[in-house]
Amino acid sequence: MVHVLVSVVGEEKDVYGAEPLDLRNDFVFKAFFTDERSNGLLLQFLRAILGESITSVMLTDPTIEVAHSGDKSSVMDLRVLTNRGEQINVEMQYQGHKAFSERMLMYWAKMYGSQDKVGKSYRELKKAVQIVIVNFKLLPKSNFHSMFLIMDPEDGTVFSNHLEIHVLELPKLRAKSIIESNDLEKWLLFMNSDRKTKEVLAMESSTLKEALSQIERLSQNPETVKMAISREIHLKDQLQREEDAQFRGIEKGREEGAHLRDREIILNMHAENVSAESISQLTKIPLAKVKEIIESAVQ
Repeated sequence: MVHVLVSVVGEEKDVYGAEPLDLRNDFVFKAFFTDERSNGLLLQFLRAILGESITSVMLTDPTIEVAHSGDKSSVMDLRVLTNRGEQINVEMQYQGHKAFSERMLMYWAKMYGSQDKVGKSYRELKKAVQIVIVNFKLLPKSNFHSMFLIMDPEDGTVFSNHLEIHVLELPKLRAKSIIESNDLEKWLLFMNSDRKTKEVLAMESSTLKEALSQIERLSQNPETVKMAISREIHLKDQLQREEDAQFRGIEKGREEGAHLRDREIILNMHAENVSAESISQLTKIPLAKVKEIIESAVQ
């Protein structure tokens, strides 16, 4: 048995050189698991998260619109139906936002509500599970895997097991010996590591050996690589636009704050019968602005 310390790769590694395609890219993630050769891999991945009671899975939407990988409206989620008739939605998210938790609830609600067919009784409804793998820290806790149910906070009584949400936070994985890692940790390390670590994981797991072969096949397909790069550019452009908008908001806030501060100073001095000319001279605020603020207050 090989004992190796895992190195978790940072966010800015070279993903399209000698390295295989990056599974943190949602296009690559979907392309990887929707390939017909990956059905067994998808089953093993879901069992690592949800337990071994799942014996078979079927993708209900196995198509991937490679021509629109840079389109923000492209659906990159995996929608799965289990042997028990339960629905599972799996998605990889590279970046988040302030309402990300509410977004997850909306996705779950739409999935659960899709069972509402004419003539179908409530007793026929099946559990809906939302699984989100995120490349950022979302929750104020140290564990990388969180599961949420509807329950009474006082005694833990579960209201219904039909709602189940799992959050897997890649940045919270910690370097450790592969031999000490469970199946889920190995899967997430595989998604979040360089080729060398992937190869070590493949030596320890026949499932991940198959996964390595699959990601290498995808990485040798020029069209898949092209679409992966397009998606990566789209995601980074989107992130930059959000950062630019946030910066503009901060600058606007600073300007408004400075204006309010000047207004308060001017009006306080004016209340002490200091002339507009003296206020301007003492504060270095233009005389026209001093007079404008005083006049607006009088009105």
